[in-house]
Amino acid sequence: MLLRREFVSLQDSACSGTGKHLAYSTLPIVALLLLPLSTASAQKCSSDIPTQWTLNDYYVDGTTFNRIRSDSAGPYINGQSGVSASIQICNGTGDALLKTGSSRQLSFDFGRMLASNANTPSWASGTVTGGGGTLHIRHVTFVPVGYDRSQEYTFTTWVGSMLPVKFSWNLRMWKPTTDAFSGNLYTDVNVATANTPYIDTPVNMHHCPANSAATTGPCAGVIHETWFASPDPGPTTYADGTPAPSTATQVAALVSTQKATPVNAGQFSMPFYFVISLLQ
Repeated sequence: MLLRREFVSLQDSACSGTGKHLAYSTLPIVALLLLPLSTASAQKCSSDIPTQWTLNDYYVDGTTFNRIRSDSAGPYINGQSGVSASIQICNGTGDALLKTGSSRQLSFDFGRMLASNANTPSWASGTVTGGGGTLHIRHVTFVPVGYDRSQEYTFTTWVGSMLPVKFSWNLRMWKPTTDAFSGNLYTDVNVATANTPYIDTPVNMHHCPANSAATTGPCAGVIHETWFASPDPGPTTYADGTPAPSTATQVAALVSTQKATPVNAGQFSMPFYFVISLLQ
């Protein structure tokens, strides 16, 4: 269960060397002193896959101005300008994670409020820009049944972010059931908090294989394996299943995670269009 932060840390046994146990009590003192260095080396995982992220100014329709945008300084490339961008293999999630660091920035435009409450902060009425933010797409390594990563395919998932503001604030687009990642609306407080009063929008993922043979569509000309991410444009419902207003599109929840129990602080329309590509 996700609690105070957007991210889950799971131990990958393939990278951690689990299953190898030493009887420390039977080893000489000198050997014990040497163990931390050798075991730390054995446990180091280098399987995370470096990526670059491009945040487009316009949504997939080509006319809607996106509300999650870059700092106009080009792609966010792993290892450049303090950026960390990778697909998380070592922790077992297969998530795509972007951390801007302090030198690069992200902008979040809260100008299209769909629902507010007593917990909605005053800054959630305009644009928030700053360094130290993150973007997090759950399980991008998901592959639909009947496909493999040498093919073009689509699926749905969740997107979240840690906002570049004081304290701990997340933006979550967590529809309870998607292809790649799901949670229980009735038993998981994190999912319930992110889907009030509206059900969040699913995030559409379009996967393109390396050296794509496509001549049309988003995969045309793709050299390195790539994922295109954008919220579905379709309508949503209230949490009880009744139809929501037609204006409730690209729905994301603002959530305070300053305490152990998350707090809903409103919902907003947040169109975006991300492109995540492997570096090689």
